[in-house]
Amino acid sequence: MKNLIKILIMNLLLITGINASGGIGGGGIANIPQGQDREKYHLGKAVYNQDITLDSQTKVNPQEQEERLEYLQGSLPNTEKRRVNLPDFSGKLTEEQLQALEYFVQVRFNVKFPKKKKE
Repeated sequence: MKNLIKILIMNLLLITGINASGGIGGGGIANIPQGQDREKYHLGKAVYNQDITLDSQTKVNPQEQEERLEYLQGSLPNTEKRRVNLPDFSGKLTEEQLQALEYFVQVRFNVKFPKKKKE
């Protein structure tokens, strides 16, 4: 009888222990910015995921954009580098879209970029 009670208590502890252990949660974004930063984030996300159509821009420097996009590409995790090729967007982004893309990559992938020098 005592052995049966011990077995029942052990089973009860095991079952509640298994159900109670939540494990590690998914890799969602903890702090999506608010206000204008939120709009900037979502614009960058749309550019990154190619959810918006990108047309050639006439008032941009494609070479400068390509350099910035190559730097962004290099800062991505390896799995993302295989999924998206950011330098392909060169010459197709407005300055606002490019800044939003940089901002999205910073927030989403926790990348720190060097401070830009003011000229």
